[in-house]
Amino acid sequence: MKIADIEFEGPYIVDTTSIPANRAAVYVIICKSSNGTNSVVDVGESGETGIRLANHPRRSCWVRYCNGTLSVYLRYMPTSEGYDAASRRKLESRIRERNNPPCGKI
Repeated sequence: MKIADIEFEGPYIVDTTSIPANRAAVYVIICKSSNGTNSVVDVGESGETGIRLANHPRRSCWVRYCNGTLSVYLRYMPTSEGYDAASRRKLESRIRERNNPPCGKI
């Protein structure tokens, strides 16, 4: 799926998806409503520490703002491929500006 003109992998199930420590990524939490409409609920970046989305601190916000099915899309941006934290934050900000998600305001 293209989000902010960038190709993301997914959809993946939020409850079973982890981002490994060596694969920093930008993640986008999407809500698919019963009528098939997709909306961005949250966006963030994992850094190179890894993250398990089922235990994410903002997960309760995702559930609160989604009357449908939650999924996650990933754009891997590891340092080994020339990305850094600033490039991940820049993409995160770009997605936030375009979609105004209700969770995780910066």
